[in-house]
Amino acid sequence: MTQVANNELWSIFDARRVKLAELKNLDAMANGIVGWFKNRRRVLPRLRAQVDRIEKLEPEIHNLGAARFQEAVHEVRDLARLGRLTGAMEDRAVALVREAALRALGMRPFAVQLMGALAMTEGAVAEMATGEGKTLTASLAASLWAWAGRPVHVITVNDYLVQRDAEEMGPVYKMLGLKVGYTIHESTSQDRYEHYRRDVIYTTSKELVADFLRDQIKLGTLRNSTQTGIGMMLNGPSAQGLLVPGLYRVIVDEADSLMVDEGVTPLIISNSPDEDANASYFKAAYELALKLEKDKDFTVDKTVRQCELTARGQRRLEEISEDSNFWKGRRRREELTQQALTAQYCFVKDEQYLVNDNKVMIIDEFTGRIMKDRSWRHGLHQAIEVKENARITADKENLARLSFQRFFRQYYHICGMTGTAWESASELWQIYQRPIVRVPTNRPCIRVHLPVKMYDTADQKWTAVVERVAELHQKGVPVLIGTRSVWASEEVDKRLTEKGLAHRVLNATQTKVEAEIVAQAGQRGQITVATNMAGRGTDIKLAKGVAELGGLHVIATEPHGSGRVDRQLFGRAARQGDPGCAQLFCCADDDVFIRHANHLRKAWRAVGAARLIKIAQNRAEKLARFNRKEVLKNDDWMDEMLPF
Repeated sequence: MTQVANNELWSIFDARRVKLAELKNLDAMANGIVGWFKNRRRVLPRLRAQVDRIEKLEPEIHNLGAARFQEAVHEVRDLARLGRLTGAMEDRAVALVREAALRALGMRPFAVQLMGALAMTEGAVAEMATGEGKTLTASLAASLWAWAGRPVHVITVNDYLVQRDAEEMGPVYKMLGLKVGYTIHESTSQDRYEHYRRDVIYTTSKELVADFLRDQIKLGTLRNSTQTGIGMMLNGPSAQGLLVPGLYRVIVDEADSLMVDEGVTPLIISNSPDEDANASYFKAAYELALKLEKDKDFTVDKTVRQCELTARGQRRLEEISEDSNFWKGRRRREELTQQALTAQYCFVKDEQYLVNDNKVMIIDEFTGRIMKDRSWRHGLHQAIEVKENARITADKENLARLSFQRFFRQYYHICGMTGTAWESASELWQIYQRPIVRVPTNRPCIRVHLPVKMYDTADQKWTAVVERVAELHQKGVPVLIGTRSVWASEEVDKRLTEKGLAHRVLNATQTKVEAEIVAQAGQRGQITVATNMAGRGTDIKLAKGVAELGGLHVIATEPHGSGRVDRQLFGRAARQGDPGCAQLFCCADDDVFIRHANHLRKAWRAVGAARLIKIAQNRAEKLARFNRKEVLKNDDWMDEMLPF
């Protein structure tokens, strides 16, 4: 067998390793205590001391000629492949990577960026504030890892950032003797096969997991290395058509979002027939649902977005459907009707989904982006399509399924970076055994947080928001207005237009121009309206004279279910020591209060706005953690019972 075939064989089957199953009782307690101490150990002084040593090497490295520089690169690369890149040689390697960034891009990484890269190469999740240069930091860590000779995957949140980061950082990797590749939705199979075999590969979690699952489907009954090894010897390493040559090291951008919030999301490879033979039944179920009375025949639980039939509703449903043979099956009748009720009362157009070209598309509530080719399960998606008079898609036959958190746990080495990791520290340790390192900012943050403004009704809130924006706009202050949904962004758009205030809107319908819109948000007098800003990946730089006006002013128009997402939005202001301001506007009718503090929201004056937000977000996060824990248990069971 050739060395290439042997390497791919090892990688493919080694990637099927699994982590330890869920710990229980005293083991779980002991593990939690270890994680608590790991997250609070004094790491920064050691990293600062290492950076100081690297700084001392800078004059020598900077004075190297091009040929001597390449010789130095080859020297540390050879040591990395032997696993000997430690101590003084690791310091020298980091100094070389820093110099490569300076020579290739004209960008000299700050000391805090070196600290972030070192923390990641040690397997930690680095918390770095917005605007601190995480893209360059990731390239430093990826280079150090890639020298070892195994592919390094850099995961980010969308195709635009994948291609941008790979192309922008490409000159750095080239100078370090490394090849960079990327895969996006439009990549062909041949491109994917070739790019996955480069040293550093930028991609999204969706594309990578989908390619990994396609490989598992192609393997079919080949469940051990002997069977696949024989096939490779006879037919060559590419005969199986496998795209991903194993999972070894990964760097996850926006780690809290991809590894925790979206970690429980299953990616499913499925077949879908051209037409849905059951379309008439989904329509009939929706018609039955409209005949039932709310609170009498069914209840609505907005906390978990689900409707449940009451005993009276079950009897009523049996009565009104007795003329149809299809509805004689009680379970079928009640499940389809409950999904129709859930679609009607728990899912809102332009909040949870969009309708575009007669097609229902899911909106990611964490990022505000459209989740392409995703659909809800168990007939819910079809129920929403009936509700919106959209084309009814067919039931899908699942061929392979894998949650993102189960996928990430199959890597030998995993690290990440994000602006808001600390709130997820316990889960990142519990699920992935990854500690947090809170990297300081390059310059002190001087962001001003103004008091929360709360109102009784949504109309009062929107009026106050527009008045505040008009006041700031008159002074020339740039304003970024963050909304939770497409509907909310369109409401702000309408009211600003009525007020005669020029502005730009960024929501799930304008993803192609999002980078341009975000980049311009710091111009004098600019008003930008945007759905969830998590992971936009583009810095907002202040135009000349804006700093003297107080910098960018961020307005959040509704608290999120997680305080981390609010912090991500506020982090858009006051980057790299710039001035900036942040303020939250909310009302008793906001979704987080209705779902998680319904009995307190009308008494917000007595409770206090800040305290009510904390109560609602704590309950929302507790529910989300419970759901993620249940998925983790299921993943651990699948790791034990299934071959991949």
